[in-house]
Amino acid sequence: MMQRLFFRLLRAYVWAALHVFYRHIRVSGTEKIPAGAVLFTANHQNAFMDALLMVCSSGRYTHFLARADIFKNRWARALLQLINLIPIYRLRDGWQSLAQNRETFELCTSILAKQEPVVIFPEGNHGSARRLRPLSKGFTRVAFETLRGYPALPLYIVPVGVNYTAPQYARSAVHVIYGAPLLANPFFEMGETRGAHELREALSAALKKLITHVPEHQEAVAATLAQQPVDYLEPEKINAWIANPELPLPLAKPSRDPIGTLWRVLLFPVILLWRPWDARIKDRVFVASLKFAFAWGVVTLVMGALALVGLFALLTWR
Repeated sequence: MMQRLFFRLLRAYVWAALHVFYRHIRVSGTEKIPAGAVLFTANHQNAFMDALLMVCSSGRYTHFLARADIFKNRWARALLQLINLIPIYRLRDGWQSLAQNRETFELCTSILAKQEPVVIFPEGNHGSARRLRPLSKGFTRVAFETLRGYPALPLYIVPVGVNYTAPQYARSAVHVIYGAPLLANPFFEMGETRGAHELREALSAALKKLITHVPEHQEAVAATLAQQPVDYLEPEKINAWIANPELPLPLAKPSRDPIGTLWRVLLFPVILLWRPWDARIKDRVFVASLKFAFAWGVVTLVMGALALVGLFALLTWR
């Protein structure tokens, strides 16, 4: 009970911070999210920010899978588990580590059996390209193992498209789109091999409609988009243009950001502290996540210190 209360309070605090970090957050399709057991499955373009946006916008008490290497420190592991992160091991973590995924899948099954949601990124890793990469079999394994143990449980796969105007930058904009849920049970009944293939195909098709999807080997299309002030918050219209260039390409309207200017002034010391760290980030997909975590951590520490000073002054005042 206390963990759920802590999770909800922390989620509200992070949601408020995300509205400072981003100039505009649009969320669509939450009315499509079913009750009960749900696997939220999203594209993965912006590291940890993708998960935060889904956890905060879905309205559900959510668990989510994250790369196992961030759990190495025992203190970090305790904190991450407190906020419902579950480690998933990859081949790069070593063959022996993959065996630990058995525990991870069993935990996901128990969570879904309690009709609580799990967030998973079916592409298996993150990437900056504006396209959906081939889906791995991890999400079908979680779904089918759950249904193997609880065949009468309705299990829904909800596709989620996370669309950024500029993924690495603060005060950019993002549109989180929840698509129509796919009921996993009929796919499970097809048999494991065929059902998993059909489910991957169905989810892939659904996700490609919720994000800007530039097919591979279409460099000319990607180049055209890169040269235009495209409104990436409108993936449906962009995809329609990719299919038929005779259609108008949605362009972003120039906008001022006076609130962003105010925040930059207020957080100028934090920005100065951050700059030396920015150049050290080799994988640029992590820039926004680390930038947000750094600013959020520094501001939280400062606010906590001021609160303690204020409390001390109040208690000692006569």
